[in-house]
Amino acid sequence: MFTHVFKYRLKCLLRDKVVLFWTILFPIVLSTLFFTAFSNLNNAVSFTSAKVAVVDNEAYRNNKPFQEALVSVSEKRDEQEPLLSVELVSSDEAETLLEQGKVHGIILLDPDIKLVVKQSGMHQSIIKSFLDQYRQISASYGTVILRNFDIPANGDTLTRFPADDYLTELPLGKNKTDNTVTYYYALLAMASLYGAFWGLRVIGEVQADQSANGARINLAPVHKMKTLLAGILAAWIIQFVELSLLLLYMILVLKVPFGNQAGYILLTCLVGALAGLTLGTLVSGLVKRNLGLKIGVLIGLSMLMSGLAGLYFAPFKYIVIKAVPMLAYINPANLITDALYALYYYDTYHRFALNIALLLAFSAVFLLLTYLTVRRDRYASIPSIQEDN
Repeated sequence: MFTHVFKYRLKCLLRDKVVLFWTILFPIVLSTLFFTAFSNLNNAVSFTSAKVAVVDNEAYRNNKPFQEALVSVSEKRDEQEPLLSVELVSSDEAETLLEQGKVHGIILLDPDIKLVVKQSGMHQSIIKSFLDQYRQISASYGTVILRNFDIPANGDTLTRFPADDYLTELPLGKNKTDNTVTYYYALLAMASLYGAFWGLRVIGEVQADQSANGARINLAPVHKMKTLLAGILAAWIIQFVELSLLLLYMILVLKVPFGNQAGYILLTCLVGALAGLTLGTLVSGLVKRNLGLKIGVLIGLSMLMSGLAGLYFAPFKYIVIKAVPMLAYINPANLITDALYALYYYDTYHRFALNIALLLAFSAVFLLLTYLTVRRDRYASIPSIQEDN
């Protein structure tokens, strides 16, 4: 009997074109708009070398280490623009170039290293950072020489052991940082929460006072809980398939980087679909007014949760979490985005597992509260049947 009820619940839900539009077509359209807006955003500002004029005086010519440092940062490597574009000129020529805006700054050794700029900006900051780093490294070498008198004064021993040999560059995560992925993660979370509309439909069809169909189903010789569970299972499958299609569209068509953890990403979609669906069943069971009010509450909740998860402004997600840390653990949309974020950036699964566990816990609580709410429904009269007849 359960299989029979499940089959027809699935058919009935698939005929609801309005809910199908909002749960699959709308997220696809929105993701396409995101793609249009974010295309080449990371490459929108191409890096250009900071142009610097170096005064060719006696102090500069006698400072071999500084000359070598300038050469190292002005060479093009791996098709990337060098950090600095250096021009070796006289003092007067350097001032002229700076006044004409042909260089961003002047480096003068007199005998200490000085930086002369006309205005502040990104390129000027790059030059200053280079000089600060050079001073720091030079001071470190000087300290080593003072504490180790057996090192030759010419520094040959030090040059055989450059600092780079002892430094290893470690990435922040296993994938390249992409500032736009948070928006797509939040969009997927929003689509998951839109599964609440399926939950609204499922509960509406077991409540006799909400529609004529609900009244007829309540008169059928089938236990209400069996009908409810069959409807929830059917809606869960539909929502999971919709999220999977949205995910495939974003990965294959829009080329959104989700990493290579396909199984865990699908698990996130499966659990996220359940969380959104059960949220809808709970709201529909608690709100006893008309359908319009229930839809309004669900839209408000889903938009609020998605917004707090970074749908409208990605940094807002971190601002909210920093201000109210508890929201990170009670917002289903944030749990979904954070699970996807953890899969993309981290090598371990502790953070991912925590998010999935919390989503499952919320889903279980929502289901329990839905059951306690719906099972108490009793009807002295059924207006929908009277009006229908």
